[in-house]
Amino acid sequence: MDDRMSAELAKEVLELLPRLVGADAPRIAEDIHRALATSARTGGTEELRRALHADLRVRSWVEARPCPPDERNTPQNGTGYQALGGRHMLATSATTFVCKNPACSSPDTWTRGFMGEPVPRCSGCTRPLGREA
Repeated sequence: MDDRMSAELAKEVLELLPRLVGADAPRIAEDIHRALATSARTGGTEELRRALHADLRVRSWVEARPCPPDERNTPQNGTGYQALGGRHMLATSATTFVCKNPACSSPDTWTRGFMGEPVPRCSGCTRPLGREA
């Protein structure tokens, strides 16, 4: 956790404290404010990490907090796969089609992008491609 991310996370938690911890909010807020001031002076995040993990309710929220888009592991061009919340499912393999003509001079291999997409013909022999075995 870097300094910028820790400070942003702490500020986010401070706004939610009354809902997360009820009557303990002022005491925990004081600890977090003290840790923020210390981390700003020293440049370290260990004190802030300890403050965010001292109370089980706050620690549980921090650990369950979804990552903002800029923290996700996505490629530079901004596209990528992010699983939806809820029940996790394993990815399935896409269906691959190949030219099954042994006499073909330039056999094609093609992978279906979505169900219902029409299967092309081989560019080498013009026969329809068949499912890969």
